Amino acid sequence: MSKKVQIWSRTISEHNHHLEVTGEIVRTFVWAVDGEVVLSKKTSDDRARLESKEHGSLLVLHSGLGTPRRATYFAPDEDLGGLAGIGGLDLTPDPGSRAAAYEQRVIDHPRRYALIETLGGAAGVVGGIAGAAVVAWLISRISLPNVDIPMPNLPDLPDLPLPDLPSIPWPSIPWPDLPNVQVPEWVKWVASHLKYVWPVILAFVLAQGEIKRRRKHAEKSPLQAEKSVLQAETAASDVSARKGDSSACRSDSSAGAGDAPADGGDGPEGQRRGL
Repeated sequence: MSKKVQIWSRTISEHNHHLEVTGEIVRTFVWAVDGEVVLSKKTSDDRARLESKEHGSLLVLHSGLGTPRRATYFAPDEDLGGLAGIGGLDLTPDPGSRAAAYEQRVIDHPRRYALIETLGGAAGVVGGIAGAAVVAWLISRISLPNVDIPMPNLPDLPDLPLPDLPSIPWPSIPWPDLPNVQVPEWVKWVASHLKYVWPVILAFVLAQGEIKRRRKHAEKSPLQAEKSVLQAETAASDVSARKGDSSACRSDSSAGAGDAPADGGDGPEGQRRGL
């Protein structure tokens, strides 16, 4: 298989879904159900969404470098789950493909995957801070010219007299003395640096969810394969049984045809007896 072609497939609700993705940056998506092309789309989005009113939708994920990650199917009644990117059923990548190798790495080395994703989130935060610092440094080194913009002389507006409003005697509510609660220092630090901490926490949580998702798909894949084999064996046994029944019917009809002249007396023997 070419590195620029990725194929996913899976049988869901007795329908065979087949997805073929071609290309690296601008990709062509061809989604077929039971051998019939449902949708063909070309996009460079790393979170491509293929939608069909009859068959539901597919969410196809790629990394920032264009490496295929997974293709997830959502039924027509899973609109909210499809929009949020949660739930659904993952299609199975072709053995030996880049998506299959990635899935196997996630299953075999979950801690390393979680660490890489968490460090990626931290790197994004540090990169944003460093980028902002570089931009601020460049702006401070650039001397902008002073430009005098003439402003027109506007006339003075008259003061409008405001009426004296009566004061409202609000009742005084006795509030109880609340205890003095001391917040731990680490809570204060997290609250003050929350905008830098939450991307790292989010990356870790998403990594854990992806690991559980991959394990669940790996557990269901052998069950699905076994189910497909059982269905094929059942269909073959039904065909064999039908063939046996039709052969038995044909043998019974042949035996009945052979016995008819002996019982009816119209054959040559009966003619000789009549003579």
